[in-house]
Amino acid sequence: MIKTNRLMKTIDNKTVSPQQIKALHACFHKMGYDDDDRHDFITQFTNGRTSSSKELTFEEARRMLSALNQEHGKRIQEEAKLLCKQIFSLSFRISWLNKDYSNENREEFEMNKAKINIFCRQRTKFRKNLTAMTLPELKAVKKQLEAIARKEEQELNNKKK
Repeated sequence: MIKTNRLMKTIDNKTVSPQQIKALHACFHKMGYDDDDRHDFITQFTNGRTSSSKELTFEEARRMLSALNQEHGKRIQEEAKLLCKQIFSLSFRISWLNKDYSNENREEFEMNKAKINIFCRQRTKFRKNLTAMTLPELKAVKKQLEAIARKEEQELNNKKK
């Protein structure tokens, strides 16, 4: 028991590692935090004990990295969900995809979703279903569909003239 207590004290008092500091700064940067945001976050996380990442304990840094990665994952998930909705909406502007189709009941929704997945598997460079794509892939597919919709709308306008 005494050995365990000594070991626990050693871990509790261990200072943040250079790798943890680097990882923390990378997380903050990736999430768009500036220096003031980072210092505020650290101050809140440590209940006012410090605002500097260099003064964190090893355990605080570990918990902070875990929290930041979880928050970042949630942000990515929300952004991906929004992009999927935007892509679904775009599909209704494209004649050979979902234009003029209804989306009033579950069966029609599933059919429209299936058509988008077929498009994604056959006509995008990623060759996979929409919901299996990463954030950069979703952004590329949205851009591709925007171009297709814009081209169709221009052709329609040219025919009307």
